[in-house]
Amino acid sequence: MSIKYQDMARTGNTKLSRFVASVSVILYFYFLIGSFIGSIPIVYALIKNRDAIVDLTYSTDVYAFMDEYVNPFTNYIFTNFTIYFMLAGLFIAIKFIHYRTFTSLITTKRKIQWSRFWIGFLVYGGLSAVGAVIDYFLSPETYSISFDASKFWIALPFILIMTPLQAATEEFVFRGYVIQSFGLKIKNGILLAAISGFMFTLPHLMNPEVTASSTTGVIDTVCMVLNYFVVGMIFAMVTIKTNSLEAAIGAHAVNNLIAFLLLGYPDNALSTNTVFYTSTFNPTGSLISVIITGFLFYFITGFLIKEPVQTEEDFKITC
Repeated sequence: MSIKYQDMARTGNTKLSRFVASVSVILYFYFLIGSFIGSIPIVYALIKNRDAIVDLTYSTDVYAFMDEYVNPFTNYIFTNFTIYFMLAGLFIAIKFIHYRTFTSLITTKRKIQWSRFWIGFLVYGGLSAVGAVIDYFLSPETYSISFDASKFWIALPFILIMTPLQAATEEFVFRGYVIQSFGLKIKNGILLAAISGFMFTLPHLMNPEVTASSTTGVIDTVCMVLNYFVVGMIFAMVTIKTNSLEAAIGAHAVNNLIAFLLLGYPDNALSTNTVFYTSTFNPTGSLISVIITGFLFYFITGFLIKEPVQTEEDFKITC
């Protein structure tokens, strides 16, 4: 009998109390410990600048306050550490509450298939680059070179290390843990992907690009929210299609690396110095691009990754 990726939760303890405990641990590490670490730059700004206290008291826009008083790269570093604490909570949940190998969250196989990561990385990165070039030719006046060597080269090694780990963490949680947990009861892959997309969207609703889109109309807001939902759902569909998480991790990593290194845009959640900058961000156009890129990514990746499903007996041997 073959075992599918979405059935991998069965390799560990699947009592309901275990899932309640695991989610509690993940949220505790992310919201309490992580948020405490993430607030350090704000506390420092308040101590260093008295005006910051007044502005924070009356400010209705936390991101505007951060832009004014917190160095963008400092904010990038501490925000990533907040996410890493979510990873710590997930690791504890998988290893010590569910009694599973962490590898089982990524693949049904004995080892992680790095070739799949690079397929996801290169295919999604290539498609995103093509989309950016097309957008440039449609509206070249909105693009400019924003490269600042003094900022870029200092941040580069940090971003190359921290961003893939941040992207992987989100995949472990919103694709891996969500798909495998709900997969115990739900067998429909499309529904599982939709649930994963929905769960992925929720923490991104507070991102500044979502807040900014709300000032330009309901349609822009809906399209901005759907951007996250579609990306999350497509990555989940690819995960189920390829029976592993590596390709989705690669795609998520290159997507974020492009945003933090190559092409910046207004109201980005984590502002860093990029090589290029576009002065306008169109949620509707972005949604169309995400849908086209996502479906091409799904079919190309599905074509490139074709391997037999691991059997339960094989998995018992390898674990």
